[in-house]
Amino acid sequence: MLPLKTALLLSLVFITQVCFSQKTNGIPKDAIKGDFNGDGKPGYVWVVKPQIADSGEDCVGGCTIRVVSSNPEIPPLVIPNAIGGTITNLGDLNNNGTDEIGILPEWFTSCWSPYYVYTLTHKHWQEAVTSFSTHCNQWEADVKPIEKAPGKKGYVVIRYSAFEKEEVVTKSKIIPIK
Repeated sequence: MLPLKTALLLSLVFITQVCFSQKTNGIPKDAIKGDFNGDGKPGYVWVVKPQIADSGEDCVGGCTIRVVSSNPEIPPLVIPNAIGGTITNLGDLNNNGTDEIGILPEWFTSCWSPYYVYTLTHKHWQEAVTSFSTHCNQWEADVKPIEKAPGKKGYVVIRYSAFEKEEVVTKSKIIPIK
């Protein structure tokens, strides 16, 4: 059996290792891995949230999120009217050799939110499809918001939320991807 001081020291070393391993080289543990610039090397992207004011109802310096990359050659992507967001690697939806990202922004209230899909082209983020409306119901049901349209090259299936007959419904349609 180890002496108490040795056991405490080893425990402290272990806890320190765990804490520091959750954020390596400035990359947060919730970062998303992918090949976002098409160079064949994996990189990471993550959401940087604004500072929330003490009132809890506004942001200090504006309510925008930034999607930043571990690759300094990839510029930040700024999404206005958001206090947080969930980012997803959607894979290469448009066959351009890069992984596209999906962003579901968060706000103080409301279950309605646009869903953004971006691709990196010539070192600039651009919308791969026009943003579309989603509702909490869609996310709670684990509905996939976008994917390649089977058998239809250059097209994707989007699943969006709509309000019909006093009810929120999830609909889908096939659209071209940029």
